[in-house]
This record gives sequence, C-alpha cells and structure tokens, in this order.
Amino acid sequence: MLKTLWHRKLTIIVSVVVCVAVALGYAKLSTPTYQSSALVQINAPSQSTTSGSGSGFTVSDPVQELSSSAVQTAAAKALKDPDPSGLAGQVSGTVDPTSGALTVTGTGSSPAAAEAVATAFAQAFVGDVQNNANAQIDKYTVILQATSNKIATLQSQLESSSNPNATSANALLTAQINALTQTYGTLQTAQSTLQAGGPYAQIQVAAQPGGPTGLSKPKLGAIGLLTGLLVGCGIAFVREQFDDSLRLDPDIESVIDGPLLGELPQDPEVKKGEVSIALVQTPQSSLSEAVRDLRTSLRVLLVEQQSPIIVVTSPEPGDGKTFVTANLAASWALTGARVIVVSADFRRPRLEEAFGLEVADRPGLSDLIKANWKQAEPSDGQTDGPVEPIEGARPGGTAPRRSRRRGGRSDFEETAVSAQLVETGIDGLQLLPVGVHRDNPSELFDSPGMQPVLDQLHLLADIILLDTPPVLSTPDTAILGSLTHGAIIVATEGKTDRSDLERTAHRLESTGCRVVGLVMNHVRRSASDGYQAYSYTK
Repeated sequence: MLKTLWHRKLTIIVSVVVCVAVALGYAKLSTPTYQSSALVQINAPSQSTTSGSGSGFTVSDPVQELSSSAVQTAAAKALKDPDPSGLAGQVSGTVDPTSGALTVTGTGSSPAAAEAVATAFAQAFVGDVQNNANAQIDKYTVILQATSNKIATLQSQLESSSNPNATSANALLTAQINALTQTYGTLQTAQSTLQAGGPYAQIQVAAQPGGPTGLSKPKLGAIGLLTGLLVGCGIAFVREQFDDSLRLDPDIESVIDGPLLGELPQDPEVKKGEVSIALVQTPQSSLSEAVRDLRTSLRVLLVEQQSPIIVVTSPEPGDGKTFVTANLAASWALTGARVIVVSADFRRPRLEEAFGLEVADRPGLSDLIKANWKQAEPSDGQTDGPVEPIEGARPGGTAPRRSRRRGGRSDFEETAVSAQLVETGIDGLQLLPVGVHRDNPSELFDSPGMQPVLDQLHLLADIILLDTPPVLSTPDTAILGSLTHGAIIVATEGKTDRSDLERTAHRLESTGCRVVGLVMNHVRRSASDGYQAYSYTK
C-alpha cells in the first residue's frame, strides 16, 4: 500500500492542491453571513398549559407567531424594508422546552445587519403578543357590557311583573339574573387578571452585533486538504489496480523468458539532450555504472558465443533503444574489444545522431544489402559452389537461414562492409550507417543480400549490435532477429505495458529469435545509485 502511494504521489499531490484551491476559492467568492440572537421571555402560558386558566389568553406557538404576517410587517417597517416576505429567510426561532423562552436569530451580510434583524423581529414579536393580549381585554370589555345590559333588561322585566300568579316565571327571571351576575363577575375577574398580568412577552437578552457563520478559511482549507488526500489516495489505488505498465518487482522476469539484464536510471542531462554517450561524457555517473552492469550481464550470457550479432529493440517508440545500443557499444569498446554498431532502423535512424556523425548521404547498410543481393543473383542459373554454413551464426550452433557459398566469396564481398564503416571517435568502435536507398526495408532484410552482410560483420568485430525498429511497429526486427544470435528488449518502467512486452517477446520467438534478456530504461531508482558515492570519491 505504501509503495502504491509513493509511486502515485504526484496524483495525490495534484488532488490535494486542487481540493484546497477549490475550498479557498469558495471561501473567497462566497458572501459572508453573520448571525445575532435575542432572547424573548414569554409570560403568557402556551395553549397546552391554559386548560382551566382564568386569563383566557394564550400564545399557541411562538415560532409560528414569529413568522406571522403581522410580525413580518412590523419588523419590515422597523427595518425600512418594503418587502416583508423577503425577510422571512433572514430570521428563525427556537423555543427552550424548559423555560419556554424564544430565541430569535437574525441573519445579515454584516454584524450590524444581523443585530438589526434580530432586534426588529424580537420587538415585533413582543408587540404582537401585547396586541393580542389587548385585543383579548377589549373582547372581555364587549362581553361584559353585553352581559351587564342583559342583566339590566332581566331586572326590568322582573320589576314590571305585577301578576301574583306568575311566581314560576319570576323565579326563572331571578335565576337567569343570578347566573348572568355570576358570569359577569367571572369575566370581570378574568379581565382584571389579564390586565394585571402584562407584559406577556419581553426581551430578556437584547441582540448584539452578529458573529460570522459557516466555516472559516482555515477550516475550509483543512477540509480541502483532507478531501484531497482521500480523493488522491482513492484515485491512486484505482489507477494502480488498472495499470498494466511494467514495474520493477520480483516477478518482472515472469513477463518474458529472458532475464533482467540491467536497470538504467533516469538522467536529467540525458533527458535534456545534453548527454548521448554517458560512458564518454559522464563516466562517473550512476547511468554509466548501470551501463557497465548491463555489459557485464550480457558478457556472461554470451561468453560461449564468438563474435555474437545482437539485435537491440523495444516494443514501442520512445523506450530509448538507440540510446542503450550506443552506450552499450561504447562500454564494450572501452574494454578493448572490437565493436561494430549497425544503424538498422531504416524508418527512423537515430544512431548516427547519437554519435554526432553527419552521414546522411553516405552509403551504408541498405546499399550493401542491395549490392550483395544483386551479386547473389546467378546469371546462368548455376551456383558458384556448394553451400557452407557459418559455424555459430545462429543460436545453439544451428545453421543460418541463408548461407554463404564456399569458393563463391569474392574479394569485393570481404571488403564491402569494412569500406562503409565509420569511426565514431571511440577506439575500437565503428558504425555502419543506415545508407541512402532505404525503400521497402522489410523486403531488404528478407532478401538474399542480408546474410552476406551479417557474415562479413561476423568476421570484423568481437560483438555486433544492431539498432532496429520497435517490434510492434514493423516486421523488420523480427526478420533480422531470425538471422542473429538474439535480441535485447528495451522497456520503460511505468510506461511499457506488460501485454506489449509479452507480445514483443512472442513475435520475436515466433520467428526463431532468442530473447537474450530485458533492459529496464528510465528507472526512477536504480540499485547502482546507492554505490555512486562509494565508487567515486574526490
């Protein structure tokens, strides 16, 4: 898990930066809001507690009363706001279930604005409650007046009655007068109680300048950081799960049948184009040490092969096969061996450029193949002599696909390749340029003129390295590989897909080419790095 996180650290860093930037941008662009609260004490009993109350006045729901049109209109008037309904979203209320106190919370774009909203609504609520109480008192006054008038009417009826036989009627009038008198007294007591009980709501704690609401910038930044880490780690694990690119791990050699020959670390000077032959330009660098390790590994594998001809290729362009070819050839030549490096990539030749050679118009491999092909064509249908295979020209000591003829090799054939070799400036290292006529490269490599060129190279050097095109791009390398002692595959760590590497090895092996081994290029950390300070000291 830690290895995955370290490998995907750039993804995690980008995710963190993006999330933190979004959080801080939101904090900067969003309009700040402030809140202020006022505490209103309600003395009138609520509706749930007024059963049997003598006052007859209740506050059914303080929160609902706070949002009533009467309170909003009074608050808007105090705030000089022509739109009362627009203030509804700027205020809220909560009731303490223990004390019954109402907390009025106002919201505004500034501390003063929030205080003004809370104060206006608190005062409007207190005024509305008192108005309701006054209305109830006025209602009692009307009822008392009506009751008093009815009592006076009944008394008048009782006094005007002169019929001695109407005793029952008089008794009924007397009972009604007594009942109304009792009701009148009850209502009068309730009115007096209601009048004496005020104020029924009062501001206990006045509003103060509001404080900011929501999350502060530091908190938003911390949330962005945490979110970025979580998102980045998630993306890292998902990408690692679906990433099929080649990595340096214990089972790297299970991808192909050949061994891991070497690991070439990333070099900033090579990436910038300042260094092309590390063994000459930066001989003490970790890259040079890695190339020497590669040379040693390859020498051990080819110890029984005399003058081996090796193809250097890659699955796709950009893996650095030309760089590996040039540097491996230079390291081998620096040991005193005779080395020939061949520019066999007819489609995109880069080997000459690596050595700083200007041979664009100079004959080379393509011209030699054509010349030998033409010479190999019999004029009378007869061969020049019996066929004799070159010992060891194919892996395992088998005969090559095409053979030279005994007695048929002329002096021109023996010297044609040597005449086209170019000195690279490194003792013992010569280069056979790509040539001028490079049409139909696959047909040239598969022609009878290719084997004589390889036969001559076999006699001129201790090791021959061919820089060839990527295997998956053209069939050229597979054809050449079948004529040589094997192929070295160059792959890029973190870029080359395992499936592409497997396809490359399978294509080479299908033509009879032996995969000598794998070279990992652009490795982020190489084993040779740890010995750099020990190997070279000043």
